[in-house]
Amino acid sequence: MKTLIKLCSICLLVVTYNCSSDDGDNGSTNPTVQELLVSGKWYNESRSVGSNYSDCEKNGSIAFNNNGQVMVETFDDPSGPCESLGLITATYTLANSSEITIIYGSEVLISNIVTITQESLTIMTSDGESLTFDKTQG
Repeated sequence: MKTLIKLCSICLLVVTYNCSSDDGDNGSTNPTVQELLVSGKWYNESRSVGSNYSDCEKNGSIAFNNNGQVMVETFDDPSGPCESLGLITATYTLANSSEITIIYGSEVLISNIVTITQESLTIMTSDGESLTFDKTQG
């Protein structure tokens, strides 16, 4: 009988230790803006000022890294095939989960995140242009 009581007590301790008050969320949490921002490359989708991106320009991307670096690659086809104009590495900071400051040499670009999800990022630049990015190249 004493063995049965000890076994039941141990089982009760194990069950109590492994249970917590947040079991209802199945371990899922909403990602932070920073986590979404660094979740992969963001490709050009659309812009509010001027003409929309060409099919070639939609290959352009921006990738934010956890270490504060941002990689920007642009594409163009002014007189022939679509080709990369090069990869630029800059630094960035994210303030208040909405303001992105990118510094490249002496240039400082400040934008605000309008919306961000797993698949879409829309920012507003300091000159009022709205830029939308997605995770699909081209």
